[in-house]
Amino acid sequence: MNRIANSGRGRLKVRSLAALGLAAIGLAAAGCGGAGSPAVNAPASSAHTAAEQAAVTNWLVKTNSMLTANNFAGLDQITTGQMRTLYLSEERQASLPKNADREGFQLTGLSITIPCHTGNPAIFVAYADTDVFDFGTGMQSVAMVFERVGGLWKLATAVNHSDGGWPALCTQGAPPAAPARLAPGSYTSDLARVLTRAASGAAQTAGAASPFAVNDFLAGSGSIPATSATSIRQDRGAGVSYASGFAPAGDPTFALPLADGRGYWVIGALIQRNSYSAPAGLRASTWPDGNQVATPRPAVVHHETDTFLTTYTAIDPPHSASAAVALDGFFGWPLTTVAS
Repeated sequence: MNRIANSGRGRLKVRSLAALGLAAIGLAAAGCGGAGSPAVNAPASSAHTAAEQAAVTNWLVKTNSMLTANNFAGLDQITTGQMRTLYLSEERQASLPKNADREGFQLTGLSITIPCHTGNPAIFVAYADTDVFDFGTGMQSVAMVFERVGGLWKLATAVNHSDGGWPALCTQGAPPAAPARLAPGSYTSDLARVLTRAASGAAQTAGAASPFAVNDFLAGSGSIPATSATSIRQDRGAGVSYASGFAPAGDPTFALPLADGRGYWVIGALIQRNSYSAPAGLRASTWPDGNQVATPRPAVVHHETDTFLTTYTAIDPPHSASAAVALDGFFGWPLTTVAS
């Protein structure tokens, strides 16, 4: 199994894991639990979470088994939705090098939050510091959403810690009945439309970005429009065209109620596809914008398509607040990359 990658909020420039030369590094069982300091800004753990903590440990142990021996037999026992797609992609690329490092992935500072619910809980959020989602090179704070499917707790999605911290979730009583600004069913389709326009390099206005706020995801030097415009300009100057587009991934969107009736923390998955076209052909190892050309590759490359599975989170306020939906988090993983 190859390692799972992430990237910044702008245009994804991550190569396929195999192309990065980061094919499976074998791992033994890793530490997991509440040892050490809490994860960065993690909320206090809900009471009575022994079963949920056991589910996180089970996920980590089985993930490490996949990494150690390419044993994916437990895939459907610990993943669902977006994460199942990711793990299946990794299974197709899996290989175990002869010099496999047996040091295990780590997960510390585990804190479990069970959001407001009626009946038996169907979702919980595990906050922790782990190196699972960072090539095993360093610890980072993540929030992992587990969903109960077929009587089993399975990892559905994950996001990394944003500068603004984790939003405080409602943990007591029934979920709020008041509608949010944006219905969960339209979150990914509306977001795909806005991000596709942003990836063209076009400056975002409140009208064009609606129902989303024009925050630092969509405006400023490090935003999606700014980084895309720079890369498009660099490519075009060398006779190469670049385009990027987004579409809903088809996985469930999670709308977790916020504390004090402030709306919902929405988590949705998108497919992002980046494409290059070089009519005259490219012999260099990088595209003019600095992105590495995919491997394997022909001597002269005319086209390349990169596909990513991405997660975007946002604060969706109550409909009565008349406020915009504010993007606040991102995580991305490479699925495929093809040069021809």
